[in-house]
Amino acid sequence: MSLTHVRSTHGIQILKPTHPIIRSLNKRGPGPSLHGTRIWQSTFMLMEYLEGHPLEEGSRIMEIGCGWGLLGIFCAKRFSVEALLSDADPEVFPYVTAHAQLNSACVQTEQARFDGITDRCLAAQDLLLGGDICFWPELATQLRRLIERGLSLGVTKVILADPGRRSFMRLAAYCQHHLAATMVPWQMAARSKSGGYLLIVENKLRDTAIVG
Repeated sequence: MSLTHVRSTHGIQILKPTHPIIRSLNKRGPGPSLHGTRIWQSTFMLMEYLEGHPLEEGSRIMEIGCGWGLLGIFCAKRFSVEALLSDADPEVFPYVTAHAQLNSACVQTEQARFDGITDRCLAAQDLLLGGDICFWPELATQLRRLIERGLSLGVTKVILADPGRRSFMRLAAYCQHHLAATMVPWQMAARSKSGGYLLIVENKLRDTAIVG
């Protein structure tokens, strides 16, 4: 695969919109909807955070609302975890495949809306990750339900990143009040004017069960 029109960040390579592969994918059909047509800044916020808080090798992580899947690919390559990339829009998966091949990363994909992710799938995960996925009010409700289901099924931690949209802040307020979540303001090291918030929800029920 030609490295022309490729940029590197956080140890992974990303195809620019001008790359022939991206241009070819864009011409094939309707293309991604649901805002899966570009890379969102919160992906890089999460990469920065995880570089300082490394994942345990062999962990099972799920990137929800994955878009092009760069966060899941980063995790698979950097930390040798099992990565499942999920999105409601099947049109994003050719972009995921192209980037996984470019980075020699092994990931799995699954088409599902937040409410459509099964209990069986959630129970198989240690960590849920997502960036820029709470851009509509109804998504805040769906994510709340997903987080609560995940925690009840044994997910250890959920980490979401967002620039601070109203719907995300509503979700964060709920999680802080009901789930003892933590909100971390985050300033991008590489981009002085870019940043947002990390919502970190840890499974207190699981911790209690282990202690007991």
